[in-house]
Amino acid sequence: MTTPDPDAEWWTTSDVAEYLGVQIGTVSSYRNRNQMPEPDQTLGRTHLWRPETIINWHEGRPRIGIGGRPGGADRVGTYLQVSTAVETRDAAEKLAREVVEAKLSAGAQIIGPVISAFWHLGEFGTGEEWQLLLKTHSDKFDELQAYLTEHHPWKNPEIIALPIVAGSESYLSWVRRTVAGDDDR
Repeated sequence: MTTPDPDAEWWTTSDVAEYLGVQIGTVSSYRNRNQMPEPDQTLGRTHLWRPETIINWHEGRPRIGIGGRPGGADRVGTYLQVSTAVETRDAAEKLAREVVEAKLSAGAQIIGPVISAFWHLGEFGTGEEWQLLLKTHSDKFDELQAYLTEHHPWKNPEIIALPIVAGSESYLSWVRRTVAGDDDR
């Protein structure tokens, strides 16, 4: 596989696909979901980007699983689903209400009861738990994690963040506005 010339004046969709190591249709999907820069120029049906536009965008993209949590302004990868679990439905509802009211999470789903199997204090156990799934932006993760750690009924709670790698643009925009405190729309 060859790499398109970074010193070229323009890259076509084919060049961008080649640079990213994806199919041409994937570049079209990225564009349709607003997950990449708009073309710098369009001639007829041909989209053209300056190589530096794509290179800078690509180098700034979150690397899922590499170097920690995703970062960046409003890319899809900057949205997170954070999970934790508690012992009772009441505790789940209380914690969900608190983090949503504090705008640390745009919304929460409570799933349960679920049965968990685990090791605790050197012994194998099982127990009924209620899982919380919280939607937030990576900008709020540290604050959300600190809040959960301080207010969680357990001393060492599960707090896991997974990147949301795709989603409806309008929903993710709502998540971003809500946790930013700009949810009047």
